[in-house]
Amino acid sequence: MPSVFFAAVLSAVAGVMNGSFAAPTKYVRKWQWENIWSVWAIFGMIVVPWILVAFTIPHAGLVFRGISARETVLLIVFGVGFGLAQIFFGLGIAAVGIALNFAIAIGISTAFGSVVPFLSQHSRQAFSREGLFFFLGIILMLAGIVLSALAGREKEKRLRSSAMASSSDSSKKRMSFAAGLTLCILAGLGSPLGNFGAAFCTSTVQRAAQFGAGANKYNAIWAPLYTAAFVPYLIYCIYLWRKNRSFRQFGESGTGGYWLYGLVMGSLWMGSSAIYGVAIAPIGKMGPALGWPLFMSVIIITSTVWGFLTGEWKGAGRKAGNTMVLAIVFLILGFATLAYSGTL
Repeated sequence: MPSVFFAAVLSAVAGVMNGSFAAPTKYVRKWQWENIWSVWAIFGMIVVPWILVAFTIPHAGLVFRGISARETVLLIVFGVGFGLAQIFFGLGIAAVGIALNFAIAIGISTAFGSVVPFLSQHSRQAFSREGLFFFLGIILMLAGIVLSALAGREKEKRLRSSAMASSSDSSKKRMSFAAGLTLCILAGLGSPLGNFGAAFCTSTVQRAAQFGAGANKYNAIWAPLYTAAFVPYLIYCIYLWRKNRSFRQFGESGTGGYWLYGLVMGSLWMGSSAIYGVAIAPIGKMGPALGWPLFMSVIIITSTVWGFLTGEWKGAGRKAGNTMVLAIVFLILGFATLAYSGTL
């Protein structure tokens, strides 16, 4: 019980950090998508993860030299897939906003990322009391995802009507809601691959613990996995730099502070992964199955608050706003149910 409570508190802290990391993108108007997100990737996927390895994984060289061929392949595959998902995730934020993108993508990620480890590693508990509450929590969260999508559709209708009535906005090209929703779904399906690294590369985690990493043992997973994720991400950014001729924008006057925004984004994002790893460490093998939905739920709630604070839902109408609030209620119920299942 104390371990589960400890995991829930740390997962909540990590969730707030992760749910906040994208907020600075609202304030980098002189940069294009590929500028701010490439800076985020450099810090979040490369710099901060390896700094954490240096300070939290004793004898890191020996740990990594002992990784099996199987887990090396898994880390590369999960990492590349996760990197592609992060591309979709960033594009989804640009298409439908922080609140809606997080709700749909992270909601799908929560369900998918929890169910797969649970069924593959703890299938015998599927029909136990714990298993029933686990799946009830997943169902509640899926209901929240559906309501989020409905709220987004209603918001898109209202904002499109407003844009048509305004000559200043009607000329702007906007991505359709269907295209934005597709990006969110793809991001949601690929995002759990990071959690799969924690769930299925257990030998590496155990090896890090044997060398004295303690609760920080999952940092041995995040660093190589996110490095693999950085490769497709960088390739896509290079493509956009060439296509949009946007690389030169890094040197524009008045954008020096944008690099700090990217550092903050990367630190919050990677810091949340590190804290999540510490959170699930005491739970043992059930950590990735139980900790993941708690972590993801708080991300959704936090990002929704940021969405309202930054004006994403301004002009969306009461119906859309109320539906989104109801979606958050279902997500919170799912969060509480999953947390309760971990105490059984």
